[in-house]
Amino acid sequence: MGSKLGGAVVVVTGASSGIGRATGLAFAERGARVVVAARRAAALEDLARECEGVGGQARAVPTDMTDEAAVAELARQAVERFGRIDVWVNNAGVYLLGSLEATPPKAFRQVLETNFFGYVNGARAVLPRFRDQGHGVLINNASVYSHLGAPWLTAYVSSKFAVRGFSEALRQELADLPDVHVCTVSPVPDRHADLRQRGQLQRPGGQGAATHLPARTGGQRDPG
Repeated sequence: MGSKLGGAVVVVTGASSGIGRATGLAFAERGARVVVAARRAAALEDLARECEGVGGQARAVPTDMTDEAAVAELARQAVERFGRIDVWVNNAGVYLLGSLEATPPKAFRQVLETNFFGYVNGARAVLPRFRDQGHGVLINNASVYSHLGAPWLTAYVSSKFAVRGFSEALRQELADLPDVHVCTVSPVPDRHADLRQRGQLQRPGGQGAATHLPARTGGQRDPG
């Protein structure tokens, strides 16, 4: 794939930090034209400049992935700027720490809205364009937690299992399009131990207090 990236148009969501930021830069370094999206406009503009500094072309589009209309607009702007979309990376996400009983329903639902329905919004926005073009690659960041459970991460793990199932089902739906691919990546956690060392992450005690931490959508990185 590396030899084919020159001139490719790549949309990366959750690009203001962590995996998304590194992904946008990696594509730019290989000559891709990147459209980076997240909620933090200033961080996106900084990334776009970095992408251009390593030889790529870039456009920053502040986007809330839970807003279906905003995600459709992201796809429209990508096509308006670069003419097509070759790769779409669904990466925006948040996570929440705490026992299920201590987790506010609204916070639990927000994790699913961002981590799962945000990916659904991304797929809905880009697949019609892939179908019209006859080609495209949708990449869903599912995390290693799409394969295994973990205590105090019920909302996050649930969302990631949903992403993996969604990806597998969608792959079968698109079997009639041999040049449209749905890929799932499952990076391992790299953050919990570091946060505990710095005292920024506390394992819930007897009350299981929930802690909601922003991730790829515009704050801290996703745990995996």
